[in-house]
Amino acid sequence: MVLSNLAFGQGIVLPVDEVKKSGKETFVKRRKSVDRSDWSKFYRYPKAVKKLKYNVAVFTPMFLDSVDIKKNLTRIPKFMRPGLDFYQGVEIAADTLRRKGFHFDFHVFDSRSKYLNIKNVIQSDRLDSMDLIIGNASVRDLKALADYARVKEINFVSAVSPSSAKQEFNPFFTILQPTLQTHVRDLHRVITKKYPEDNVVYLYGDKRSEKNALRYFEEDELYPTPGRFKKMKVTGSALNLDQVKALLDSNYHTTIVLGTLSPKTSYKILRALVPLAKETRLKVFGMPTLEMITSLRKTDAFPGMKIYFTTAFVKEAKSPKTKYILRKYKKRMGGTPTDVLYKGFESIYFFAHMMNKHGVPFNEHITSNRFSFLTPYKIMPVKKKEKFKYFENKYLYMLSYKNGIMTYE
Repeated sequence: MVLSNLAFGQGIVLPVDEVKKSGKETFVKRRKSVDRSDWSKFYRYPKAVKKLKYNVAVFTPMFLDSVDIKKNLTRIPKFMRPGLDFYQGVEIAADTLRRKGFHFDFHVFDSRSKYLNIKNVIQSDRLDSMDLIIGNASVRDLKALADYARVKEINFVSAVSPSSAKQEFNPFFTILQPTLQTHVRDLHRVITKKYPEDNVVYLYGDKRSEKNALRYFEEDELYPTPGRFKKMKVTGSALNLDQVKALLDSNYHTTIVLGTLSPKTSYKILRALVPLAKETRLKVFGMPTLEMITSLRKTDAFPGMKIYFTTAFVKEAKSPKTKYILRKYKKRMGGTPTDVLYKGFESIYFFAHMMNKHGVPFNEHITSNRFSFLTPYKIMPVKKKEKFKYFENKYLYMLSYKNGIMTYE
């Protein structure tokens, strides 16, 4: 990947450029008395307005202050790649939309810039004229952007992080990467529907997030806890297989729910379960972090064991759409991109189409996945005790590996 090949195309406003303040934008404040029967009864959006041109702010950590581009570096440091790949995805989407006749300006900010970081940009008036904000940002920065979006009534889309950014009521905040709760409940749904008679043993660790995952499983409002459900705490990565066997009824098949989030810990526990897989038809459902265990692709790593986990993104190498993005990327940058490239492309492509069709704000139509490119988004309102919180993409693929062979549904 060559840094000198970074291309900033027409319609892309660089972080160092000045963003002109419109002066004509008006934001309609929240209406308190709304009588509606659907989820939006908690909030009524301003009437959507179509524009001749839309402004979109994009935040991604490029760390441009960390290198001297004038030296024409031949290689991009590894820590810069995800943020720059996200930017490349944005630019490829911008070029695609431009060819379709869309009129957009994309204002790209380096979230790790010393002077134009998220805090400073928010404090200035640079975002006031935006129609949409899209972020590849840290949890701390997400909260700052989401809070700003709520006050200014500008839609903010978190494209990479699954964090809810501590939002309790924000009708202008959307998460594209499903939360841990969504992942766990999808596992629960599949187990309940397909394997209701199985022994189900949930293995969990000491981390707060792992205990939360167990709670999501046990307190799922949509599906009951399996009839032969047991839970077992695992200290570190040491698994006592005899203790697991003591929880099983030999008259039934066995499903293990591996609730540990550390890929290293999960790998060791999976290896410890191999003898049990040889004795019974063992299925293991794990957390989304299992995706980081590369040995799942090896034929002899976990013999006879079928391992499941959920993911929000599947890249089909032979898909014409995947090939299109990859071809554009290689022409610009060369090398092999990270998956963040596709998240940058998809988020821009989807929401630009949403604005072009419906104007701003477009939220009354956000649950439609008509304009999805690779991932068939299923954006739904998240509610707690019947109170609206924010929007989240709930679409997940269920991946499975057995003897190194991957399938998904």
